[in-house]
Amino acid sequence: MVNIFNYLDYRQFLKDYYEAEKKAKPYFSYRFISSRVHLNPGYLVKLLQGKIHLGTKNIPAFSNFMNLTEKEREYFTELVHFGRAKHQHEIEDLFERLQSIKGIRFRTMADDTVEFYSRWYHMVIRVLISIYPFTGKNYKEIASLLRPPITAGEVRESIQLLEKLKLIEKGDNGVYRVTDRFVSTGEKWTSGAIRNYQKKNMELAVASLDNHAKELRDISTVTMSFSTKDIPILRERVKQFRQELLLLSQDSEKEDGVFHFNIQFFPVALFNGEQQ
Repeated sequence: MVNIFNYLDYRQFLKDYYEAEKKAKPYFSYRFISSRVHLNPGYLVKLLQGKIHLGTKNIPAFSNFMNLTEKEREYFTELVHFGRAKHQHEIEDLFERLQSIKGIRFRTMADDTVEFYSRWYHMVIRVLISIYPFTGKNYKEIASLLRPPITAGEVRESIQLLEKLKLIEKGDNGVYRVTDRFVSTGEKWTSGAIRNYQKKNMELAVASLDNHAKELRDISTVTMSFSTKDIPILRERVKQFRQELLLLSQDSEKEDGVFHFNIQFFPVALFNGEQQ
């Protein structure tokens, strides 16, 4: 059975749903679906091929046809809107809404908490605490796990900051835990503190070329030509890829490491199209 909550692309979900049903029911065809949702078979073919989007007015018909539960209907509705979204802030809002439906909460960091982004390791320690037992005593041990290592004093200060921002808390068993699954910069990502944070992470990626075995990293470069008008499309594709990785991280079992994943695209040559 196809689980809709594993998808961020509603058209891929519909395609997989169709193929699974077709395999189990020989009569299941585009014509069969079209007779139930009152859409042209040719329209369905283009929809499942990713060439067109589903009209929002058709969402109820598809939800009824697939016998979705109330929660699945809500998720499918937001999934369609997510797939149709064009603006960055809309994409981010819809993504957080999708995760909320699944029971995953987000915390947005604004400029009043830029201290969180002042050091590269605050985020790392927070994620590390989600998979490594920390009781508030083994600061030196935590420090030795980071790459590059930091001091026990820096770990202590980081823990105090994370507690102040209510990003971690000590559980009843005495072991720290994270309070929210993910952290987002929200719409204020252009602040100087976050730019510096991103610069530091890029520096760590450069150092990784010399410091880590290739089995533990994947750093590659590809150069290609695009129209600058395609940049919004590139941003959206990168965003979707990051979101897929977040879902994969969520479902990962027996995590034994914390990884930075940097994605960059930037111009290395530009002209106005009129030069010879």
